[in-house]
Amino acid sequence: MGVYVAIAIALVVSSIGLSRLIGSSEGVERVIVIPAGTAARVAGGEEVEIIPDDLRFELRDQLVVVNNDSTTHTVGPFTVAAGQRLEKRFSEAASFDGFCSLHPSGDIRIEIGDA
Repeated sequence: MGVYVAIAIALVVSSIGLSRLIGSSEGVERVIVIPAGTAARVAGGEEVEIIPDDLRFELRDQLVVVNNDSTTHTVGPFTVAAGQRLEKRFSEAASFDGFCSLHPSGDIRIEIGDA
């Protein structure tokens, strides 16, 4: 009887481990680094190529913005203070159109698809 219990426990534990492994996709991490002096460059009319004006993500993907500039920046619905880091993992499908301080046009679109 003890052997059957041990086998049953092993099967349950292995199936739980396998389901966690299969279902735990971490997604893709997209890191955007804002260099010092970026706000001055944008204010001077320069087109900086740090971030596209159309970002696409899938569920579980993560956006990381590292702001090395001396100015707070806005990327759609997200604000990143000078010297700070933003980490946002996307858990539901959505679409954001908003302001982006990294573009002379001031526009950005962020799409999160459900894969």
